[in-house]
Amino acid sequence: MKAWRAETFGKPSDVLRLVDVDVPVPGPGEALLRVLAANIGLPDRMMLEGRYFLVPTPPVTPGQEVVGIVEAAGRGYPFPIGTRVIGGTNFTSGSGGLAEYCLSPGRGAVPASDDMPDEHAAAFLGTFHVAYVGLVNRARARPGESLLVLGGSGGTGSTAIQLAKALGLTVIATVRDGKKAAYCRQQGADHVIDLGTGSLDAQVRALTGGKGADIVYDTVGSTLADQALDAIAIGGRYILIGFAGGSAFPTVEPFKILTHGISVTGALHSVRTAEERDDAITTLGRLFSEGKISMPIDKIIPFAEVPEALDRLGGAVNGKLIARIGDQRS
Repeated sequence: MKAWRAETFGKPSDVLRLVDVDVPVPGPGEALLRVLAANIGLPDRMMLEGRYFLVPTPPVTPGQEVVGIVEAAGRGYPFPIGTRVIGGTNFTSGSGGLAEYCLSPGRGAVPASDDMPDEHAAAFLGTFHVAYVGLVNRARARPGESLLVLGGSGGTGSTAIQLAKALGLTVIATVRDGKKAAYCRQQGADHVIDLGTGSLDAQVRALTGGKGADIVYDTVGSTLADQALDAIAIGGRYILIGFAGGSAFPTVEPFKILTHGISVTGALHSVRTAEERDDAITTLGRLFSEGKISMPIDKIIPFAEVPEALDRLGGAVNGKLIARIGDQRS
């Protein structure tokens, strides 16, 4: 099979090579997926550059999330052969999704709904499902509350904006480039704050009548955490999602949690109960079918152009980059 692989760390277009490798064999609890489409995310670039904590040494085959057909399944995998599933990949052991086949654990995987195109399904777990875990299962968001999304123009932030609006929240999004403000508003943001124009705390409190944001959805990490903590309401909920702004999650001091009267939680699609998963599948599927949420795709990339697409990640991308890899008829 063909797979993109880097034997050394470096710029993606410099180190990635399309190579022939053996088709992997699934172990207990995992499946071999014939990859149809793969999400290209900032963590993929970071792991190629040696900045991702889960991939400390090369070789690297990036690709954390895919949609694919179950070709073979190990003992205990939850779905039968032939199912089109959305799942994570075993990228930490070299079986990432930017390949014709990959290994995917059953934990966290969900069936892809029939009306969802591959290009939308490929990133659905790490965006809308994560947002559902964060906003619904962990923060218990209620209609009328305010949400501050740190990093609103990225794929994770923009889908959180969409879901929050579908749930009846007022959404404030942050951007570092004023040109991205219009994009966040297209996703449904009620207010957009350009971080170069003044105090985040002052602007959020002005927009919330002095109260502060009820919920903070942090996709950026340590570079914005202190400012966001000052902008949160008493009793607010701070959701840790990622660290697109650097290479580490923020450190939230217990003293700040105490004196701000807030709670801090994380959100992963692979860390939830079966009931939470099934509720998310039903609700998100309905919202997608009704057109209330839709994957914000910047560009669909041919398999041959993956390295150049990874070079683009960061400020040059609004929403998601998706690699088209296989065909359902193959």
